[in-house]
Amino acid sequence: MSTPRPNYGITRIDQVDKKNHGYYVRITHKGQRYQKYFPDKSNGGKAKALRAAKAYRDEILAKLPKDKQDAASRKKRRIKKSGITGVTHVVSKSVKGKNYDYWQAAWVDESNRRKTAKFSIARYGEEKALKMAKKARREGVSGQR
Repeated sequence: MSTPRPNYGITRIDQVDKKNHGYYVRITHKGQRYQKYFPDKSNGGKAKALRAAKAYRDEILAKLPKDKQDAASRKKRRIKKSGITGVTHVVSKSVKGKNYDYWQAAWVDESNRRKTAKFSIARYGEEKALKMAKKARREGVSGQR
């Protein structure tokens, strides 16, 4: 098994008012949810609770398919931000395994249907694709499209 990112699937819980401190492990695979809470107090402190949470997480991942294990070990991709609601950067993978990067504009039309427009970064370049997506979103929302 490849080594997962340090805190993959692990969340720190600190609820001072409820005196609730610990680590929560959550992993979902094909609708099956694995979750368990590791409180600091009953595990002998914060460091030991984290170690116990990681051991549980690793035990669960070892039972899952290799592609899920690989996804847990891959560095998280930084998401490019457009600064505009409804304009997002998307990376999709084809059946043959090739990645496609594009900027996508999304809005809801007059008939209350979701509409999207996609602009390839490979075809238009980063700046032009983003500019086109922003324009499509603006026009789509204003009803000109």
